[in-house]
Amino acid sequence: MMLAVCVTIAAASLIRLSPTRPADPAKVVAALEASWPDWLQKPDQCPADLMPARQGPQEFSIERCAADVARCLDGCRAGDAGHCYSAALVIQKVRNGAVSQAFFQRACASGFVSGCTNRAVEMDSGPGKTCAMRTYGLACDRNDPWACTMLGFHLVRGIGVDKDPDRARKALARSCRFGDEDDACRFAKALLKEIGG
Repeated sequence: MMLAVCVTIAAASLIRLSPTRPADPAKVVAALEASWPDWLQKPDQCPADLMPARQGPQEFSIERCAADVARCLDGCRAGDAGHCYSAALVIQKVRNGAVSQAFFQRACASGFVSGCTNRAVEMDSGPGKTCAMRTYGLACDRNDPWACTMLGFHLVRGIGVDKDPDRARKALARSCRFGDEDDACRFAKALLKEIGG
């Protein structure tokens, strides 16, 4: 028991280096990997099964989170889905693995739909493909552009599902919510060209 407390304190000290100097994201990842916090579930569930009926606010800031990772983690622990999503993106840049995926999963479970999509992308092969497809469908229904693009991609190419150009067109038509310059929109438009849409 005492050893677990010491490891937790050591991890916390790595996350909070000092009140004036925010933690380095690489050190945060190392600390979280060394002593997995009890409030952060391992990323082993299908995002479609975690997605709440109602989505929460979809606001996040990679820049603010990168500048103060400890504050971002505190916000996520307190249940702020935007902080969880931001933390996932910052951590993913350091090392895409179980920690970043756990933060995407927590964002998803807290109502941040893009967290569900990002988690599904990592599951989009082998036995996880069915889960990923269900997640893309649900997230697209909630207007997540990348979910619609990923759903359309699979339907256009027939990857994991039968080719369905009509359903693909419907999904891809919802990929440009954030404008033509958004990567989800650009990829969706390229897919539509493939099927003459």
